This record gives sequence, structure tokens and C-alpha cells, in this order.
Amino acid sequence: MPDTEHATPSQCVRMWLDLMGACEQFLLAGLRREIGPAGDLCAAYRRWYAGQMEEHDQVLLHLMQAFARREKADAS
Repeated sequence: MPDTEHATPSQCVRMWLDLMGACEQFLLAGLRREIGPAGDLCAAYRRWYAGQMEEHDQVLLHLMQAFARREKADAS
């Protein structure tokens, strides 16, 4: 494991980018496994991303509704 305690900001950014690249490779490998060697990887990624954004939007909507309920309860 890299020594992040003594790393420069530039080294930390490089480590973060390396980690993000590795995560992307795992994601693409998982999608490739699902669709097979002849599948359209770009289309699979677009579907995956759309699903992630839909889930993210639902979480944000739920949080906004919870905040609104709390604000209304605090106002009474």
C-alpha cells in the first residue's frame, strides 16, 4: 500500500486517478462478462450508467422529500 501520509498532493491525485482507472476496468470487465464477447460494450455501459443515474435521482428525491417533511414538522 502506498504511503499516503507522506505523499505530495500531486502523488495523491495520481493514486486517485490510478484507483479510478482500475475501478473502470473492473466495471467494463463485469459488463463484458454479462454481454459476452460479441456484445456491444458501449451500449451496455450506457444502460448501466442510465440505471445508476436513475437510482441516484431516486435517492436525491427521497432526501428532498425527507428534508421537506422535517422542515414542515419544525415549522409547526
